[in-house]
Amino acid sequence: MLFAVNEDHFNEITNGPWESVRQTGYRLVIEHGGKVIHVTGQGSQSKDRGVDWRDDFDFRVRQPAEQWFADTKDIRVHAGFLRQYKQVRGTLMDAACQNPDYAVFVDGYSLGASWTQLFVQDVLYHFPKRVIRAILYEPGNPWRRLPWKYKAMLKKHITFVRAVWDPVTWMAALGFFRYGRHITIGQWWRPWPCQHLEDQVLRNLEERFG
Repeated sequence: MLFAVNEDHFNEITNGPWESVRQTGYRLVIEHGGKVIHVTGQGSQSKDRGVDWRDDFDFRVRQPAEQWFADTKDIRVHAGFLRQYKQVRGTLMDAACQNPDYAVFVDGYSLGASWTQLFVQDVLYHFPKRVIRAILYEPGNPWRRLPWKYKAMLKKHITFVRAVWDPVTWMAALGFFRYGRHITIGQWWRPWPCQHLEDQVLRNLEERFG
């Protein structure tokens, strides 16, 4: 398993095989020998499914509908990312609950890096001492409101990788946020081609990490 910020890791998480539940693409690998649950969120695949990318632009604010957090009244999330996560939540949380002593590794790109943040927070809510680590490339921001204790948890467990001029990552102006450690790639003088594209992410990773 590759789990470090570099070109090889990015290549691994942008290639299949993928499972799909309605519009959500993901990969779940449970390594019983190493006691690891590895979850990857797939980026938007508008050519294949035609509709999933629209969830990126559903900026309505929602509570987690199933009330799976006791303090859910204090949590508000991006409706599109919540819809993506809800489609696979049962499968992913079943894996986490059935293997309580397994470490959880999470990664994803673009839309897949957006809804997987909800999964990380979900696991930390139910298993606050769980070994969990996430590396997310070019993510959107899912959180409109989140209690401070979860913000602190997420900052300890998530690493974000984003390009200087990636338009997808600048959602704070709309009141949505993300919480974690940031690694910046790309150049301040290179806004074009669109720095969110996979080939540009690979180019920037090569420049940064060689």
